[in-house]
Amino acid sequence: MSQKIRMVAIDLDGTLLNSSKQISPVDREALCAAAALGVEIVPVTGRNFHFALPHLQDESFVSSMITSNGAVIRSLDGKTHFRCAMSRDAASWILKASREYRPYCVVVFDQAEQSQFWMVTANGKVAPVKPVAESAWVRHNPAVVRFVPSLEDGLPDDPLQVLFTGPWQTVRDAASYIELQLADTEAAPHRFRLLRTEYPKRDFAILDVVRADCSKGHALEYWSRQKGIPPEAIMAIGDNYNDLDMLEFAGLPVVMGNAEDALLRIGWQITADCDSGGVAQAIRQFVL
Repeated sequence: MSQKIRMVAIDLDGTLLNSSKQISPVDREALCAAAALGVEIVPVTGRNFHFALPHLQDESFVSSMITSNGAVIRSLDGKTHFRCAMSRDAASWILKASREYRPYCVVVFDQAEQSQFWMVTANGKVAPVKPVAESAWVRHNPAVVRFVPSLEDGLPDDPLQVLFTGPWQTVRDAASYIELQLADTEAAPHRFRLLRTEYPKRDFAILDVVRADCSKGHALEYWSRQKGIPPEAIMAIGDNYNDLDMLEFAGLPVVMGNAEDALLRIGWQITADCDSGGVAQAIRQFVL
């Protein structure tokens, strides 16, 4: 390689976190070795800051992370370096334009405790599939969820994103439906970016609707400029569609062995899967 790697941007779920949602000892050892050489390690995740923090707060190899698919860059101590929130007006518009998919919709706010995630109360009506309000995730995290009768009315602040989550095909249908609404440029006063995270084998997907200038790639570009590191000196590692522009921005894109087939076919470097030390393999091959 002609350019020495000075920054490594790493997705979390399916990349740094294995299928047990843990960082493996072999990956941790490789990342600590890279950090000891002065390489900037930057986790880049679709999770919001407060749900990513428990996985990283005790790790010595990281000091800051990019969260909410690029909407926030924050140090582990809570200092915010960058924030790309959606306006309340824009969020209300996308919510009104997507009423058909309300049972699968969540509005995400940048808050530490209660009311991080707003969703409509399960009202007893029969949905095509199980709504997000009745999901296992909600049952396990009741303290951070606020149920409201209407999402588009009375948003208290500018949210980070409006997301849709549920069965893979349902979320794909939601993406197509929203894209049709956005195609009418006269009716759509705001511009958005749609970011997909898909797990077809698990019949699960997430669609993040964010500001048009918000993505993992945009945030990584901003952060690398702040650090004085050119794209050629950045390695990015990811496994899903929401990692695409981050991978495209980096001089050295690396795809996990467990990545979606579309990413594996692009022709980028491929490492082992998340349960086989894929991050460590890439670090050892290209950084150490």
